[in-house]
Amino acid sequence: MGNPSNRAYLLIAVIISAPLSLAVEYLETSEFSSTPDHSLASPRNIAITELPDWRVNDNWMYEGYLDVGDFVSDSGVSTNVETLQGTLDRTVEEIFLTNISGNETMVYRVVSAGNYDSGGIISIDGTDGCLFVDMVTTEIIRVSDLSTFSQEAEVNVYFWPSVFGTCVDWSWLNQTIGILSVENSYYPPLENYDFPISVGETWQMDYAQETEYSGSSNYVDIPDDTNDSNSTSWSVISQGSSGVPFPSCYHSYNVTSYDSEGDEIGYNWYCPEVRGEVKSSLTQAFGFLAVHELVSYQPVTRNKILTVEVEYPLSPTGIQISAWINATDQGQPIAGDSIQFRYESEQFFQNLTTDQNGTCHLIFDSGNKPDDSVGEGELGSHGLIVWSQSASFLGASTLVIDSEVHEIDLSARSSGVTVLRNRTSSAESTILDPNSGFTAVSGDVLTFSFPVQNRGLIQSPASTISVNVPGGGEVSGAIPPLSSLQESRIELNWTIPMSQSTGNVYIYFEVDPFDEIEQDGNRSNNQGSLVLFIGALPEVEISFPSEAMTRDEVIFDGANSNDPDGGEIFCQFLIEGTDGELINIPADNCSSIWSWSDDGEYSVTLFVSDEEGDSSSLTTTVLIHNRPPIISIGSDESEALVDDQITFRILELFDNDTSNPEASVTLLWGGDCFEGRIGQTCTVSPSSEGVFSIEIIATDDDGETTVANHSVIVNNIAPSNPTIEIYNGEERLFRNDRNFFTANEGDELTFWGQAEDSENDVESLTYFWKPDAEDYPDLNFSSTGTISVISGIRYNTSGMHLATLQVFDNDGASTNLELIPIFVENLPPIISPMTTSIGELEEDEEFTIDPLVTDTENDIEDLVFCYDLDPLTDSDLDGDERNDCDQNSRVLTHSWPDSHSSPDSIIFFTSDDDGETDSLEFTFDVVNTPPQALASVTTPNPSAGAATILSANGTIDSELDMDSLIFNWDIDIMDDSDGDGDPSNDVDFSGRWIEFTYVSGGLKRVKLTVVDDSSSHSVTMDLQVADPPASFSESLMSNLIPISIASLLFILAVYRFSIRNHSKTMESTKNEESIDMDAAFDNPGPREGNQTSESYHSETPLPKSDDQILANLEGVLEELNDKKMTSNDAQDIPSAPDLEEVKAPLDLEDIEALFEE
Repeated sequence: MGNPSNRAYLLIAVIISAPLSLAVEYLETSEFSSTPDHSLASPRNIAITELPDWRVNDNWMYEGYLDVGDFVSDSGVSTNVETLQGTLDRTVEEIFLTNISGNETMVYRVVSAGNYDSGGIISIDGTDGCLFVDMVTTEIIRVSDLSTFSQEAEVNVYFWPSVFGTCVDWSWLNQTIGILSVENSYYPPLENYDFPISVGETWQMDYAQETEYSGSSNYVDIPDDTNDSNSTSWSVISQGSSGVPFPSCYHSYNVTSYDSEGDEIGYNWYCPEVRGEVKSSLTQAFGFLAVHELVSYQPVTRNKILTVEVEYPLSPTGIQISAWINATDQGQPIAGDSIQFRYESEQFFQNLTTDQNGTCHLIFDSGNKPDDSVGEGELGSHGLIVWSQSASFLGASTLVIDSEVHEIDLSARSSGVTVLRNRTSSAESTILDPNSGFTAVSGDVLTFSFPVQNRGLIQSPASTISVNVPGGGEVSGAIPPLSSLQESRIELNWTIPMSQSTGNVYIYFEVDPFDEIEQDGNRSNNQGSLVLFIGALPEVEISFPSEAMTRDEVIFDGANSNDPDGGEIFCQFLIEGTDGELINIPADNCSSIWSWSDDGEYSVTLFVSDEEGDSSSLTTTVLIHNRPPIISIGSDESEALVDDQITFRILELFDNDTSNPEASVTLLWGGDCFEGRIGQTCTVSPSSEGVFSIEIIATDDDGETTVANHSVIVNNIAPSNPTIEIYNGEERLFRNDRNFFTANEGDELTFWGQAEDSENDVESLTYFWKPDAEDYPDLNFSSTGTISVISGIRYNTSGMHLATLQVFDNDGASTNLELIPIFVENLPPIISPMTTSIGELEEDEEFTIDPLVTDTENDIEDLVFCYDLDPLTDSDLDGDERNDCDQNSRVLTHSWPDSHSSPDSIIFFTSDDDGETDSLEFTFDVVNTPPQALASVTTPNPSAGAATILSANGTIDSELDMDSLIFNWDIDIMDDSDGDGDPSNDVDFSGRWIEFTYVSGGLKRVKLTVVDDSSSHSVTMDLQVADPPASFSESLMSNLIPISIASLLFILAVYRFSIRNHSKTMESTKNEESIDMDAAFDNPGPREGNQTSESYHSETPLPKSDDQILANLEGVLEELNDKKMTSNDAQDIPSAPDLEEVKAPLDLEDIEALFEE
């Protein structure tokens, strides 16, 4: 050993020397010695795995799966899902400062987005579809050691149903199983890694974990929030391939975690080349086991790089040490860059600026604070961070501090020993470590890896390592110089001979066995050891029947199996199922019971393992024979109604020929099922009451059949769902928005009804109709059959009518009373179109109006017909001049006597019992009828001096005008008696009947002019007046001229006086003798000679026909002569009028008396 003072000087020299580089060079060759049974491989230096630096947008893409079997089974949901395949996208999204336990801390925010699905159709609670899990995890990770401060996961679990074998995204069918959120916070942050990493390193930490749950789910209960104290430990098990073929990750570290009970809870394979995991397995907060493998690493381009190199990577506590910071951009120095140095363990921060070489230097105190975990050989490992404040990127390294640090400290690390065991009998390779234990059997090929690490301040010189191998031999090898914390591994191969006895084999290894390195200040750790147990494979024995029936329980007994090297054995059966799947069945007593549901030959393997983990197996087969299927059926109800749907179901179905009873048995129902005759259910609708039975035949794949039956009592049902239709002729009526039908009075309606009932009752249904249940409750109709039709239904009154229908079956059950409201609308009477212009009418001219009126049959008899004969007069004083019922009749025969007082129109209107009306207005023009003058002479062969009687009794006019006619006579139109120069316009006499005497004989032309209120008519009649005959009187008169003149003057005076008086009392006559008007009309004399007529009126009337005039004259003559005229009579001179009848005021006796005087 050297002088201690010299070593002290050397230590000082090392401290002030340049910093050590972390890069490691591997030695090309090394001398070693070996024995015939053992070979020692070249030493392999292991690079220090430092703390990585992440940058924003660094990305890792993983593929993997979630094992949700336990999670789903705990939820109580029935499903066959086990794993969900998917991807996980992990990205660094932010680097920022936060406060952790009162310390300013730089952290990463890392977001992982995972999307997983069932990869096909699975079943959940009997529903087929696809299951999905979307998961977003946000982690806050401390930059200085990658420990996790918080982790928040948002999980959305949802289900898409399967439609025709395809999962569809239909929102109305999709089901959300749960939207869940969990947030974990760790105090202190959870150290999943302890940098620098080396195999065999272990660390443990106690921490408080706060967990908050939220979300919603119909299937999973949301846990209550928790605040627990936990303990987790980690161990770097090995370095090598993780099994993931990702480039540059074949020397990854298996970091396995354990709970406080020592049970494994997960692992990470950390790959330094990708600054993260290449493979991981961990349990999520909700019970998902997540396993992922790296498929893509996309780091941000690192043109600018920051590095920090410390004077001593392993430093004593509380000393001042140097650190150098280098900033480069694509290998070129970055001058003038603002850099912050962060030693967060001591909360030491210093801002620096790089020099022209891109470098800055500082001195800081290593401190004496431990980290949050407990590890072997250190007080703590702390991150050193350098942060480019201008470019926002960083570099990182680790400083390990310990209270006991030596100049050189070579350590043979027993905890880092690994053994690769290759078992030739099974071609199986296993890495053994101190946690799993070192075990082997004869024939195994073992590769030992012995680690040597320099835990000193300065580089150690080259040294040797010696290994005491089994059998007492020793091998040795060379160890190259090692920098501080650098490790070198020596591998030793040993094939265990078949003669090797069982038991423990102790292997020792020692670095610098001859104490050649005097600077090694701690030789207590120069020697390491391991215990290798050499055992034997377990012996397997199994007994069981070679044949059995399906569903028989077969007992497999492996209790005679044993471990030749002693100790407890563990048994596990691997049984082939009916679907070919191999089923693992642990068996504590090394026996198991199994049965098969399908016939066939199946394999059974018994695995027996011992306490050392060695195992053996034995495989055999068992022959299972077929059985007929077992089936029973039932129904949802024991009783049902006719036409109810009854679903018969498979209550029990077992088929010993398959593991899937639903698919393996052919089912054939004995009835017609809605679903078809083949299926798990049969739904029928019995059409008649009674006992309904159904059978099903189950046939397995071997042709064996079983028949099952089930019966249900079917009870009668009442008719139901009556359908009612109403037709008006061919037109169907529909209910209006107020839910009633409408029809018109008198419409001939047809009622159509149909009800539903069981098949055996539907043809015997009785339909009971009441067309007018309220007004005529006793009026009803009934019919029997599947439908009912009643025709000829008429409603004679308007308004709401209520019809009813009730349908009865032959058991007396009936529908509810169906109410059929029908609103009957009145139809107004209609006057058929006709000519309404009558034209001109003469006074007293009759006309007839015969309108045709139509209405409903029931209203036609009660129609009211009215004529308003004067639309300008309100005869009924109701305020309406045009609605007077002046004549109540349909047919009107009418005339007007006077054109002046007649109206211009009349109105015909009709109304029914509901007050509906129709009307027509007829227009016309009543014109005055001019008189038809007729003059006659009643004195035959008139002669001068004799009395001549003229009559106008044959004159005709309107009845009203007859009483007001004026008769003017010009007894000789050739004599201008008034001296006005016009002899034809003299009015010699006025009156209907006149008597006068011509003074001279000869031809006399008499003119009669008849005048009414607006027109006149004249007729001229020629009279041949005879001269007076010679007579006694004439002689006398000739002799007595004086006397005659005197007498005549007297008579004329009296006569004039009489005429004047008579003209005052008798209209239209110049004779003093009164004339009986009726007698004058009834007894006119014949006309003498020819007559001509003239009419004067304001308008030309329609003249009377000649036949009519002759007829009137004949009537007059008959009345005058009390007999009908003959042709001879017409030529005779008419007799003189009856003076007694005429009652002349001056009779013959008076005249004679005058002459006598």
